[in-house]
Amino acid sequence: SPYATNNKVEQDQMMTGWLIDAEDPARIEVVKRAQALGITGNPDKAAHPLGQITLADGRTVNAHVVHAVDPVISDGTELVMINRKHDPGMGKPALPGGFLDPTKGGVETAVQAAIREAMEEVGIELGDGELLGRRNFNRPFDVRVARSELPQYGIAEGDIFMVSTQAVRFDVPDLARTALIAGDDAEPGSARRVKIDSLTKESVGVADHYDMIAMAFPGRLPS
Repeated sequence: SPYATNNKVEQDQMMTGWLIDAEDPARIEVVKRAQALGITGNPDKAAHPLGQITLADGRTVNAHVVHAVDPVISDGTELVMINRKHDPGMGKPALPGGFLDPTKGGVETAVQAAIREAMEEVGIELGDGELLGRRNFNRPFDVRVARSELPQYGIAEGDIFMVSTQAVRFDVPDLARTALIAGDDAEPGSARRVKIDSLTKESVGVADHYDMIAMAFPGRLPS
């Protein structure tokens, strides 16, 4: 689709936007406004405007929430992880994932986006997936400043945006024989299989990725 986000330069600029300072109250305000949208299923847009917000440094900027997806790809014993190229969790283990693409008809579903992201990030072709839980809008640790204009998301340079996300589980019985190739937001060569039972909260670089894995495999991980 000509409306899809396929400009890798723009995607990289979006991913590498610097994070809002951890002490800035604007992070919590963005979360509150995103939660007030009341989205419980697949979003009807790739991003939603949240109005103007004043940052701790006195600047007033437009705020948004941009929607993402994180595939949990597993054979029941191991799952696919990468090391993140960007913050949050830069250099640390995480699930592969990325943003929902806008399309001519509106936006990808979470499952469609997860299938595409799995191919782009780790080189796996997937079939149907299962949505896990609800989309997470409580992510003050992932509020970013746009480093460039992102017109497909309605975002101008200097705007801020929080990333919401949802997990999609994919069962791949022959995962041990599946080649993995890291790409996009993954550090080169970092795509790998990790034993589920070896994971701890401290070993996963993005906090809610651990929660997603625990949801996919009830009783397998420490709470």
